[in-house]
Amino acid sequence: MLVLLALAVAWIVAAFALWVSRRDWESQIQPASLCELVAVLLTINVQAVVNVLHCARWRNMQRAPRPPQDGSAVVYRYKIAPSECDEHGRMYGGELLKLIDVSAGLVAAKHAAGPCLTISADRVIFLEEVRVGDVISISSSVNRAWGSSMEIGVRVMRQSRSDPLRGETYTCHAYLTFVAKPTQPPSPHPLLAVSDFLGLTSPPTPRRAQLPEVKPQTLLEQKRYLLAGRRRAHRIQRSKADAALHSSFRDEVFRIERAVLEADKARAQQSHNREDLLANLQVEVLTEAFMRGDPDVRTEGDDLVGEIEGFVEPVRVKRAVVEAAVRKKGHGGWHAIPLPEEDVVDQAAGHSIAALGDPKQRRALEVASHVDFGDTLSMCLWIVRPQHANSKQILFGGTLMRWTEEVSTIAARRIFPSASWSSAAIDSLTFKTAVQLGEVVYVRAAVLKVYDSSVEVAAIVTCEDRNSAQPKVRQVSESFLTLVAIDPASGRPLKGVLRQVQLPDGPVRDMAASAEQRRRDRLLDKRVLQRVYA
Repeated sequence: MLVLLALAVAWIVAAFALWVSRRDWESQIQPASLCELVAVLLTINVQAVVNVLHCARWRNMQRAPRPPQDGSAVVYRYKIAPSECDEHGRMYGGELLKLIDVSAGLVAAKHAAGPCLTISADRVIFLEEVRVGDVISISSSVNRAWGSSMEIGVRVMRQSRSDPLRGETYTCHAYLTFVAKPTQPPSPHPLLAVSDFLGLTSPPTPRRAQLPEVKPQTLLEQKRYLLAGRRRAHRIQRSKADAALHSSFRDEVFRIERAVLEADKARAQQSHNREDLLANLQVEVLTEAFMRGDPDVRTEGDDLVGEIEGFVEPVRVKRAVVEAAVRKKGHGGWHAIPLPEEDVVDQAAGHSIAALGDPKQRRALEVASHVDFGDTLSMCLWIVRPQHANSKQILFGGTLMRWTEEVSTIAARRIFPSASWSSAAIDSLTFKTAVQLGEVVYVRAAVLKVYDSSVEVAAIVTCEDRNSAQPKVRQVSESFLTLVAIDPASGRPLKGVLRQVQLPDGPVRDMAASAEQRRRDRLLDKRVLQRVYA
């Protein structure tokens, strides 16, 4: 209205000046002077219009946050498909994390009335496995809000496919922290766009989001509210105290990775003789074929003979050479070869290792009881494609969680390859930067601690834009995952059979020392969850 009023005043003044000029043409008002007068009046009024629009734009950006709203919660059901489960019918923890992130993101966007981003998964605890065909119920709500960030609590209940009439069982609980994106200024009026271009006015900067306060009503909501404040204070304190240790740990992991690559390169340079290289290749190919039980590999006396693709004649290698290569390779290939002379029995679980699979294809444990930390280090990479991103063309947090779990499972297989590794918990998964479409994501994971039937895996995620002339590596996240070794046949945790990991001195050993505290905190949270929420 003010803009229309200013324009009306401008045209009234111009019309009045024109009427005066026609009535008294021989007066002192000349046509040139009249044009100048009209130009001045129009300039003044346009400037007044721009000022009015500019003030209105700033007032809109400084508008107070909306009052608290009730009902910022989402509850929905989901049926588990075979594509989301492993070969034993157990749902991947990463797939469940994707569903949890979707549910929490909906609640966050509803509470903030705008787009939000996942910045951390403070604690995810898996209490019960989910199998193919089960129906899960995912409920999410805002526990507490601070400025532009908020904690979302997610609870997952499971309804078994074999007994759908039985009540739901408590399966998983997660705490995720979301931050609301800054409020962007609205699209400017055409006059303001020209004024901003000329530098006469400056557009307002994006305003930091101010979330409505959460006011708990029930006793359960008050418990969630208080525990959310406790977790946030603990997270901030831990982040400041462990910043230096985490930085040195990342540097040590990268150094170990470079050392492994340089050692491989040095071995390749030493094998300059073509005959030696071909012989080593034959041993390598036959060893992997024998470890995975290839039917084309057979025993003839003291030799192993195999029909290997790429070789015209059958490959013949001494059995002792293959066995030595298997022991050196460890469990990084397919499976350990059968060792009939070894009869290792799992005393803690009360069943033999032969129960891990078909007795005709049983696999014995590796003779060595330890594995080096560097040998468990695994790295995978992905290119972020549209199906991996959200509506803002940023890598979806749930997808990154799924990738992290996948690489962590590969690292855990170096400890015991025949087990079915199941996620039990995720600690301190913090997203430090957003990943855009087309960027390459590198996920590194290594076993940090081995317990009786579980392991803790440290995962480091980085990214870089390979399309840039000077690609720069950025840190995306780091986390600690707890994986449990499950007997595929009985479904029980394996105890007393996991190989220990040998840690190098320095930051890696220091980081492993803090694993006990993380385990105690995780078990304490698990007991709290079972008492408060179950």
